[in-house]
Amino acid sequence: MKYIMIIIGKIILFCGKLLHRGSSLPGKIILRFYPHFMKKIKLPDKIIAVTGSSGKGSISSTVAEVYRKLGYRVAHNVAGSNLTYGIATLLLQYCSIFGKLKCDVLVFEIDERYAKYVFPDIKPTHVLISNISRDQPPRQGHFDFVYEEIKSALSKEMHLILNADDPMLQIFNLENEFQVTYYSMDQNQYSYPKSKFKNLNITHCPVCHHKLIYDYYHFETLGHYHCSHCKFQTPKAKYHITNLNFDTPTMTINEKYVIQLPYDMLYCAYNTLAAFTIVATTEKEEKKIATYLNALNVKQKNHLHTTFQNRNVYILNNKNENATTFNQSILFTDRHDGKKTLVIGWKEISRRYQFDDLSWLYDVDFELFARHDIDTVICIGLHRYDIATRMKYAGIDEKKIKTFESLEGVTACLEKTKGDIFAILNFDLVLPFQESLKEGDSK
Repeated sequence: MKYIMIIIGKIILFCGKLLHRGSSLPGKIILRFYPHFMKKIKLPDKIIAVTGSSGKGSISSTVAEVYRKLGYRVAHNVAGSNLTYGIATLLLQYCSIFGKLKCDVLVFEIDERYAKYVFPDIKPTHVLISNISRDQPPRQGHFDFVYEEIKSALSKEMHLILNADDPMLQIFNLENEFQVTYYSMDQNQYSYPKSKFKNLNITHCPVCHHKLIYDYYHFETLGHYHCSHCKFQTPKAKYHITNLNFDTPTMTINEKYVIQLPYDMLYCAYNTLAAFTIVATTEKEEKKIATYLNALNVKQKNHLHTTFQNRNVYILNNKNENATTFNQSILFTDRHDGKKTLVIGWKEISRRYQFDDLSWLYDVDFELFARHDIDTVICIGLHRYDIATRMKYAGIDEKKIKTFESLEGVTACLEKTKGDIFAILNFDLVLPFQESLKEGDSK
């Protein structure tokens, strides 16, 4: 039965590739007729799972590439299909007809709500949880619910990789059930003593419920903290960023390894550190890991920075339905002085869900923009008036706010604005916006 279903599944997988489809359909079909398929696959000794509200795609891709550079055969859901059917398709793609995975390391990103369905069959040796935040509110509900979903998928045999700077993630290890390796970022020139953002996730100690005190912040709830009443505090990290320089941009791990960042965003530093920690936890060749990470980051195309009519343009790709990614872009913008023109928008909220929830828009701290010299705010897309309303509530003069249904006319509008341009866009507008700037500059 197993062999027959694998052969049929591989035929479906082949046909899907010809039709440029098949990231989840083959897995859906094989699980429909053979529900125990994933449990019957012979897996490698190293199984790395990456989950969390954001960053899991970037981290897992980087981890997979570093393992390949180290000489391992790697299976990875590079297409990003991270639900149950997608993981089944991944196994189908890399297994032999006898059900053995043809790789030394299995690396997969998994949706935080679906880990509980996948982990019983594919028991990861290591699980990195990048973060838990207010993401996709109608689907995810409260972040405490997401925590419970992930926690229910874990077992004591799994080695957790956690960000020590995030007090929310420490809750996973309050009962000391797991072996944990922490990573962290030391205080640096970009840290700040008082929070610039609403503390949306956690404000009080998960042990005694007294207020958490921060010595400094890196971003939102990330920083160095301790409880005002009990011993709950930032745990000691094995790997930490000891120096961060966005001018270069580079980061240094444990005062030893200098790694070039693809662009000067905080999440790039944390994602790179997370990838280093995962691989270094299973391998002893830290110097090689750092070298390969450095090479990978240098090769990444810097899509953030371009020019338009001799003005700097920063294009910041954001995930809708998540205030945290928008706040990272706002933090990036906040680091730059001078007059600014903002471009904010998307074509649609989600391609997977039918609802157009905008509650997260009011979790974003757009109020930081009111402290800057803003020339114009251009709002694009289906929800342009909602974005414009939010900008007005943030303290932006409504005379400075322009709305456009699409990118048509935006370039002409930009020609009349002043200052550097900061475009905070969902992925569906990033490339079209870049192309419109090239066309505008060529006229």
